[in-house]
Amino acid sequence: MNITYEKAKEEDIEPIYELCKQLIHDYEQLETIDYPKVMNWIRKKIENSIDEYTTVHANGEKAGYYHFYQNEDGQFEIDDLFVFPEFQNHGIGSEVVKKCCASVRAPIILYVFIKNKRAVSLYKGLGFKISETIHNSRYIMKNDNRKYYAAYEERYKIAHQNGVRWSSDQNSPIVMEIIKKYNIQPEHCLLEIGCGEGRDSKVVLDAGYNLMAIDISNEAIAYCKKIMPDFEKNFSVLDCLADNMDELFDFIYGIAVIHMLVLDEDRNRFYQFIHKHLKPEGLALICTMGDGEFEMRSDISQAFELQEKEHKSGKIMVAGTSRRMVSFKNFEDEIARNGLEIIEKGITSALPNFNNLMFAVVKKM
Repeated sequence: MNITYEKAKEEDIEPIYELCKQLIHDYEQLETIDYPKVMNWIRKKIENSIDEYTTVHANGEKAGYYHFYQNEDGQFEIDDLFVFPEFQNHGIGSEVVKKCCASVRAPIILYVFIKNKRAVSLYKGLGFKISETIHNSRYIMKNDNRKYYAAYEERYKIAHQNGVRWSSDQNSPIVMEIIKKYNIQPEHCLLEIGCGEGRDSKVVLDAGYNLMAIDISNEAIAYCKKIMPDFEKNFSVLDCLADNMDELFDFIYGIAVIHMLVLDEDRNRFYQFIHKHLKPEGLALICTMGDGEFEMRSDISQAFELQEKEHKSGKIMVAGTSRRMVSFKNFEDEIARNGLEIIEKGITSALPNFNNLMFAVVKKM
């Protein structure tokens, strides 16, 4: 189903009002409210902010409305999300919510009637949690809108506050092996995606290569700059699933990054970022946890929850993170699906961090 959006118009005020009215009749405890006052407030709200409303179209037909805005308290709020009955059960509401969440990097709230169990279930499935109950009739639900794959930010913070680094400082040998094998030169432009605490960046930079290293974690990048002050300008915060760079690169590598991405759409964005930022003759090295056969995926709703983990310094409570392991066949399929061609593949290791890593050297198709 092709979903498109356009700004609402004056002619949409009355239909939106009627939808709000029906919602109140269906789910509100009418005996507890000043009905005329409430309905007058709703009408004025819609009239005064109709320019902020959006109409949703499915396959060219009007399918619903929503209002996404920043309220008086500075919070981003999803309001008056309606999908017409004939368009329900097609994932349209979910797509609208995902669109709103992807457009800002800040918490998002919404109000939902307690009796509207279908809506409550939808929002819970999209990462919203009940934060408050209003007059026993409505929930305030909140999504802190942190991407599940950013949970390492909290893990790094806790480890560093305890005076230790989270990962081993032992580099992944395959990085320099591939650089040398494919004759990558120091003057070439190199990019590391998901550099973490810099275990591989340090070796590459110390060898004199022109490397830019990125990570979504502010804590990780600050740590790299602190322990490698001579290379401070070589590190930058960037979310490769949401951001782009101006540069193109001769060689891109990402070690044990893709396995932290669980959703297909996120994994596709990772590969598409590589494709978009490779020079025409550039190469990329992608390594992911796995032995080529075993498959699993973690529950992303548990990301950020504190868990007790073993660390070389002892047991430590750190944020939970996500993980997905795929077979070699699925690894190859998703690479090809995103316009990349494998020129070399195999199994390697990066001890003590990873016993088994599938790897692929790729180029643009």
